[in-house]
Amino acid sequence: MADSSKKVIRKSPEELQADLGYVFRNRNLLVEALVHRSYRKETGTGVDNQRLEFLGDALLGFLFADRVYNLHAEKPEGALTVLRAAVVSGVSLANKARQLGVGGALLLGNGEDLSGGRNRESNLADAMESLMGAVYIDGGIEAASEVFDRLFGKDILALEDDPWMDNPKGQLQNIVQKLFQREPKYETLEETGPPHSRVFRVGVRVDDCLRAEGTGSSKQQAQCDAAAALLLKIERDKEEA
Repeated sequence: MADSSKKVIRKSPEELQADLGYVFRNRNLLVEALVHRSYRKETGTGVDNQRLEFLGDALLGFLFADRVYNLHAEKPEGALTVLRAAVVSGVSLANKARQLGVGGALLLGNGEDLSGGRNRESNLADAMESLMGAVYIDGGIEAASEVFDRLFGKDILALEDDPWMDNPKGQLQNIVQKLFQREPKYETLEETGPPHSRVFRVGVRVDDCLRAEGTGSSKQQAQCDAAAALLLKIERDKEEA
């Protein structure tokens, strides 16, 4: 497992901006993208990055779908969902944030900072989404597209076919049975949206420490999304062990 207390090198927003390869016209947007809610509560700062995170999440999903829709024209929806998890899932975004050193630029409350918040997966993934949202507001879809391609273009082109690609649930079950001698458990956590356009949020877990979530327009799709995310988490933990 990753060590959440691992030392993270601090950096300024301007240093992170250089690593992103995009210069903000409105520096306040860059800073806002880095403000964790713990910092806002502790300092009384008026905003945190949660609204930008919401925007960036949708933006990343759209840009990824736009790139792979034609690149993998032969693949069905389920396979594209697995590909998405390999690039823009929470686990993948956190890894990308670590590569960029995003944790060193986060504005955190003291408690969150001392408890390893700069290396916490959820904080890093949220910050990547927030940064993409900030780039979009600052420079529009063209700027956001350029940053996305710079950060994720090689990852998308490097995606390879996998014999399990169309069946992440089967792959997860196979791995979990081999490693833990048990089966993954799925749970529907939330259903939102009108009857004709439902969105399901599903959780999957092996134990209290090994769990992930996924979303989709059906329970089956959400389960596949969750399984793909947990597979990536297992793989990342193996690499960091």
